[in-house]
Amino acid sequence: MPARQQLTATDREEISRGIAEQVQGKTIAARIGRCPSVVSRDIRRHGGRLLYRATLAGTTAAGSRRRLKTRKLDANPVL
Repeated sequence: MPARQQLTATDREEISRGIAEQVQGKTIAARIGRCPSVVSRDIRRHGGRLLYRATLAGTTAAGSRRRLKTRKLDANPVL
């Protein structure tokens, strides 16, 4: 299992399929080669089992990754 690697669109699609098939989180995690905690956290963050959608989860995650704070070098050209 890769350490701290982001979930891909394919991973999220597999999670969505597993939810539709009413498969346990541990089984979904084994299918995609991730820790069960990663799968359960992603499901929880993106609406739970009733509302989880792979495309929406990917879009939301991408928005969360954006850097909101301006870097010091960008803000102060003297540096």
